[in-house]
Amino acid sequence: MTLPLEGVRVADFSWVIAGPFATEVLALMGAEVIKIESSVHTDINRRLPPGADGELGTERSGLWQGLNLAKKSVTLNMGKPEAQELAKQIIAQCDICIENFSFGQMEKFNLGWDELKRVKPDLIYVTSSGLGRTGPFKRYVTFGPPLTAYTGLASLTGQEGGQPERWIGGLWSDHQAAVTSLFGLLAALEHRDRTGEGQMVEYSMAEAIAGQLPEPLIEYQLTGQVPGPRGSSDPGMCPHGIFPSAGRDRWVAIAVQNDEDWARLRSVVAGPPWFADAALATVEGRLSRRAAIEAAIAEWTRGRSPEDAAAALRAAGISAGLVVAIEDLLEDQVLRDRGFFIEQDHPEVGKRTLAGLGWAMEATRGQHVAHAPLLGEHNWEIFVEWLGMEPERFGELVGAEVIV
Repeated sequence: MTLPLEGVRVADFSWVIAGPFATEVLALMGAEVIKIESSVHTDINRRLPPGADGELGTERSGLWQGLNLAKKSVTLNMGKPEAQELAKQIIAQCDICIENFSFGQMEKFNLGWDELKRVKPDLIYVTSSGLGRTGPFKRYVTFGPPLTAYTGLASLTGQEGGQPERWIGGLWSDHQAAVTSLFGLLAALEHRDRTGEGQMVEYSMAEAIAGQLPEPLIEYQLTGQVPGPRGSSDPGMCPHGIFPSAGRDRWVAIAVQNDEDWARLRSVVAGPPWFADAALATVEGRLSRRAAIEAAIAEWTRGRSPEDAAAALRAAGISAGLVVAIEDLLEDQVLRDRGFFIEQDHPEVGKRTLAGLGWAMEATRGQHVAHAPLLGEHNWEIFVEWLGMEPERFGELVGAEVIV
């Protein structure tokens, strides 16, 4: 069975996280993704920690390994006119061109939308930036974590009554922007296949993040109250949160969704006598005494492993589960059995286990996934075999540091 995007070609100028994650999804779905980069100024995610075995290097970054599976790499010194012309030749053979440089950078390379739509009228040109290509902040250079603050997400993150937290456990905002771009990109590709029309798809990371915050926006308009950090509490459930368990840094998540759940929890948790108060039979009553209730539940969970606490609660019909550490996630039997992980054997960093896609398809089951490419690994293939460049000319351009 062929992969869903087999036959689609992508000229990938993106870098850091948001763009590379989007193009990795395309590659894993079968698109031929040509990563256009340079040894003059390598993609920053080739240089960021963590490095394999604690050692950084061009091929050793965990970010590079995890965001560039199944791609091909060519190297061009984009400051040289000959490199810009070669980039155009690659783009002319592609269905999609994607970039996430700062505003105006592609135009400096003579590869802006106005130029490229003359090169290939039916091209899908995907461009992104932190705050968009229009407006007073279009020239600002920014990235994911600061944009969690700009869009209000940080104001909702943290412990109740505490200060906002910009860091939310990972570069979620970059990945969300990537997923947002994929919807627009694939819709434009479908439109082109039906009409023959190419177009520019432009999105900003700020809008991608803000678009995922509908509840706070509506809550403020309906109530006049400014939402703030809530920790792991919920305004309509009690108890609801993360509770300490037996063992070092072990935790269990519990959600009592309604009044019936509260009665079930009481059949499992031997709480203090006041757990029987009639006022606690309603969520309003429990919310008014939330701190005391959750402190009593924490006393119960501390005496049990998270596995035992969660199992006892689930047996009674209550939502409960372990807070899984990353080291445990790698061995999670559900994810293993479903084939979520991608096992890689990279020529420099060896065997590693990497995250796969969040869905399964018949077409992708059991597929071989190529490792993240070495810098310039596919120069000969793309320039000589693909574009038909004479070997002598290839050598000249390497010597002239055009292909570099």
